[in-house]
Order: sequence, then structure tokens, then C-alpha cells
Amino acid sequence: MRGFRSGIEVLRIIFDCATLFEKNLAHKFVLFVTNSTNNVSDFESLFMPHNFKHLTGAGKKNMDPMVFYKRAIDKRLGVGDIIIDKRGFTDLKLDVLSRLMNIHTTARMVGDFDGLSEKIVADKFAGTTTSAMGFELSNSIYVPKTALRASVNSVTKKDSRSRVTAIFTRNKSDNVYTHIAYKAHNVELEQLCQSASLRQSIDFDNLVFPESWKT
Repeated sequence: MRGFRSGIEVLRIIFDCATLFEKNLAHKFVLFVTNSTNNVSDFESLFMPHNFKHLTGAGKKNMDPMVFYKRAIDKRLGVGDIIIDKRGFTDLKLDVLSRLMNIHTTARMVGDFDGLSEKIVADKFAGTTTSAMGFELSNSIYVPKTALRASVNSVTKKDSRSRVTAIFTRNKSDNVYTHIAYKAHNVELEQLCQSASLRQSIDFDNLVFPESWKT
């Protein structure tokens, strides 16, 4: 059985993940588009720097989330600034945290939290069969709240689960979505354009596609 990570190892993961969070998610809205029984729906999430600390599960309670984030970005956090849960919860989060810093490209399913664990604060989950990010509804917007090494299926209500068909992103300062980060192979943009709600929130005529999609 693997032992717990050392403080130095934990800090290395936090620093790497802070860099990914800043590059991929900070100050951005992410729109998860799903399809369940041929009904297109979506949920919108906003990622802000102060959300990062809680996702790590390693920040001391008395440290301001923005101070934690800035020190993580600058690689100035010390071992004395973090806590490592002796029951292994910190390690479990850190096992999948780097994957979840790419949630805008890797999420394949979403669902409503089943409420079976009192220790989890979340309303929705997005992710895969091996990692899940929990979101809490705050002022009509879902914000990231927790990271789990678990399948989305294991923490959501069965009748609420939906397959992610596309993911779009936009800067917080923008009014419409201008970037597409993921699209399922069997889904065409023309299909998504048929949704009136998506047409209002996505600029389909001027979408920016990932470099990796270009041939």
C-alpha cells in the first residue's frame, strides 16, 4: 500500500495544478452541453482564483483563498501553509487534481449529486469514470467546490446522469461563448445550433477551435 505523500510532493502537485488552473480555467465560464433521451441541456460554471484552494483540499483554513492561490502560482507556498489529512483524503484529491484542471476538455458525463455523503458539499458533478469535480449553485451560477477520485456515476442520481456532447468556454468579461473545447465524435455543430438557448449563448459563426483539431 502506498504511503502518504510528503509535504514537498504535495506542494509540487499544487504548484503544477495552479499553473494549469491559471492557464485553462481562471476567470472563465465553462458551458457543459449534455444530451439525455435526445433533449439538449446545459449547465454553466464559473472558475475564479479563490476556488482553487478548496479543490486542493490542502490549504489551511485560516489562509485566505486568494493568498493561497497567488502563493501557489508564484511557487511560494511552504509546507507550513498546507495540511495533509491523515485519513488520506488529501492524497485522493491530489491523485486526480491535474486531470480536473482540464475539466473543460475531459468531462464526459454530468449528474446531480445524490446527497448520500454528508461530507460532500455539491449540487452537480462533472467528470469521468475515474475523476469528478463537484459544483455548488451560487447566485444562479455553478462554482467548483470539490475534487474526488471517483466516478461521476458513484456520486450522482441515476436518472440525472447525462452524456457530455460538447464543452464551450468564454472569458468572464465576454457575453457569449467563443471557444469550443470538446465535441463528441458523433455530434455535429449543426445539431447544437438547433437549440434556441444555445444559439443565444454561443457565437457559432465565430467559434475558435483548439489547435489540436486543425489539420
